[in-house]
Amino acid sequence: MDRLDRRVSIITGAARGLGLAIAKRLAGEGCITIINDIDEKSLSRALIDLKKINNKCFMYVADITDRQSVDNMFEYALKKGGKIDILVNNAGITRDGFFHKMKDRNWKKVIDVNLGGMYNCTRSVIENMRKNSYGRIINISSVVGISGNIGQTNYAASKAAVIGFTKALSLESAVLGITVNAIAPGFIKTDMTGAIPDEIKEKILAKIPIGRFGKPEEIAGMVAYLSSEEASYITGQVISINGGFLT
Repeated sequence: MDRLDRRVSIITGAARGLGLAIAKRLAGEGCITIINDIDEKSLSRALIDLKKINNKCFMYVADITDRQSVDNMFEYALKKGGKIDILVNNAGITRDGFFHKMKDRNWKKVIDVNLGGMYNCTRSVIENMRKNSYGRIINISSVVGISGNIGQTNYAASKAAVIGFTKALSLESAVLGITVNAIAPGFIKTDMTGAIPDEIKEKILAKIPIGRFGKPEEIAGMVAYLSSEEASYITGQVISINGGFLT
């Protein structure tokens, strides 16, 4: 399919896992795709894979917590594509631990990346979208941002904030042809969930009616849909993809 032909997208945290799956899907639908990560080596490998799908793919190494680096990345994207149509705020980290034992640095780091990074990227791109009267902003939240989770007060707080950010910005932007939505994945088979001990995985699986972890491609499909013209009447929504874990 080429429903995103001539659209220009930026995906953060796209060196592997969910971000890379999203990049592959958008590239496969004809989108000019710029992938971002802080890990240059992994990002370079990801770009090689992407160019097999669509030669109009590029990479930019940047720390999304650094506003100047983010601004530079968006200037690069404008040179490559002439505009920015789609922003996928996917980059995120965890620093798990019980709150009463949490180090200040672990709280701050998670908030800086998961919330501050989203702010920096969206702030850099929003004026271009407003100028063009078109945009698709898709923020990756989490089921944990809705339900909470033991040992993840920092992560849950950041992902709940993503939802509030999404709803508020969607109200400001709708009249200008910019949609802003969030996806709240459940437990998806990635490096992040791969680090969960087996005994805990078994307990989680017992709570998922579908009986398995999700696939990154299942999230990527929703991102592609929300990026398309077909989703032009959808904004301010939080779409849960969790196999029935939370209804």
